[in-house]
Amino acid sequence: MIYLDYAATTPLREEVFEEMKKYFSEIFANPVSLHSAGQRALKAVDESREKIKKILNADNFQEIIFTSSSTEANNLAIKGLVLFFYFKKGIKPHIITSTIEHPSILDPLADLENLEIIEVSYLDPEKDGLISPQKIVSNIKENTILVTLHYINSELGNRQKIEEIGEILLKINKERSLRIYFHSDAAQAGLTEDLDIKKLNVDLMTLSSHKIYGPKGIACLYLRLGTPILRLISGSGHEFDLRGGTEAVPLIVGFAKAMELAEEEKEINKQKFFDLRDYFINRLKEEKINFEINTNLEHSSPKILNLYFPSKLAQDIFLYLDLNGVCVSPGTACKSRAAEPSYMVSEVFKDKERARRSLRFSFGRETKKEDLDKVVYLLKEFLLKYK
Repeated sequence: MIYLDYAATTPLREEVFEEMKKYFSEIFANPVSLHSAGQRALKAVDESREKIKKILNADNFQEIIFTSSSTEANNLAIKGLVLFFYFKKGIKPHIITSTIEHPSILDPLADLENLEIIEVSYLDPEKDGLISPQKIVSNIKENTILVTLHYINSELGNRQKIEEIGEILLKINKERSLRIYFHSDAAQAGLTEDLDIKKLNVDLMTLSSHKIYGPKGIACLYLRLGTPILRLISGSGHEFDLRGGTEAVPLIVGFAKAMELAEEEKEINKQKFFDLRDYFINRLKEEKINFEINTNLEHSSPKILNLYFPSKLAQDIFLYLDLNGVCVSPGTACKSRAAEPSYMVSEVFKDKERARRSLRFSFGRETKKEDLDKVVYLLKEFLLKYK
């Protein structure tokens, strides 16, 4: 099998699995138990939280809130903030986001809109696939309390101008009585991007474990101290009273280990993915395959490459590759069962037909150039065979 869908998920690294093992059966106690066995488990959770805090350059380990997934973290960030302002402050909040966010951003916003407790400005991307900082500023209202924008687009790989937007919001907040909080979904950023929250100027940031060779079932929300938020899951005061539920110690330990490894190897990862991406594009050109690039190559993570094949439907290419042992994706994993083409490609290019003919290729640590040669061969074979 040639797997080129690492944006959907990654395998668990052996080093991460080794780190996790003893917390399944040896140090297995509930971390909120007061006895010594429980305290050993709590120590592992605290140490893991501290590791992630250092990687993010956060001020306090209480700013790291563990969740079951990045979807839950996004829901906690958005709904938690909205519920605080709506019920505690009596304000109907206004939120600014984009039309090319992950479903775990757009769906919670739609839920809240249906309840008529928020208003939302959905910004269209520019032709380069980026969201204009100036558009964000021009859409700010008196009741704006949140800007939520992805760091790396999950389908296109485009990197948004998070630092610039964060700096602009910092300046605007100095002149406002109602603060605008800035949240970024950074689930796709862990392997290649800087996660320093002080450089990014974010108040909330979502991180995912299974996108960086950690275990599934664990993620976290960075939540700057003092950010007002109401919990969504109540019970027993876990996660500093912000998320009820017994901590999944093995998963937390594995997540922290995966974060450490990703941070240590970030520059190596970036260079490898740049090399693979450039090689793949050049090989496609050499074989005179008819394609266009949807990804903004100048502003993107090199691990994701989205391509448009004018002569064939993505679904047909996808099935042919799959039958020949190659795993790619016509879009975000969370929407892969939908019949609709990628709405992110549609929104950037204003062309649903282009979306129906586009595929995402995403690279991993295991990807080899020989794998890409095989994919190029299969693409050429299919496009020539079924003209």
